[in-house]
Amino acid sequence: MTASLLQASTLVVEQRRKLFELRNQYRIFDSAGTQIGAVEQDQQSILSLLARIGTDLDVALPVTLDVLDAGGTPVLTIHKPWFSMRLSISRSDGSAVGSIRKQIRMGKARFEVHDSAGTRIGEVRAENWRAKDFAIFDSSSNEVARVTKKWRGLATELFTDADTYVVNLTPAAVEPLRSLALAASLAIDVVMKQKDY
Repeated sequence: MTASLLQASTLVVEQRRKLFELRNQYRIFDSAGTQIGAVEQDQQSILSLLARIGTDLDVALPVTLDVLDAGGTPVLTIHKPWFSMRLSISRSDGSAVGSIRKQIRMGKARFEVHDSAGTRIGEVRAENWRAKDFAIFDSSSNEVARVTKKWRGLATELFTDADTYVVNLTPAAVEPLRSLALAASLAIDVVMKQKDY
């Protein structure tokens, strides 16, 4: 089951619809619409919970997300500390996969992608000012994946923070870029889109 999640060429990452979102939860589907995984937020502190309820500070809060395969087995863990735009990604055994860090810059959003040794191996670039579509490039500037934010309907867009991202990977997306591309769709949501109406 783990292989199908990390080897799929198309992943649809759909945030669960909630009127009041107190925990990040997502479902992951393949191109045929079969659920092949899920993402569950690990425990959060009472302070974080209260901040989510009473403020728009979601992007500043610490978050730990567990990516699970269809059987519920952990595959990846994604962690973002307090007031950070950097996420670290590790496998279920604790070994590091790499990190994704949002660049502070004017213009279209960009994220740097680093491997476990800290070497820059790619970049995630927004293709428009509204940051709805992103291309993921390797260190040679070859496009290896694409993340596209999809419209979920008027009611969902108006009354919830639930977003859907389609991750399309090319055959050139080999590990660790493959795992980091999946993590990039979650990084975009956690770092940029939590209160993006």
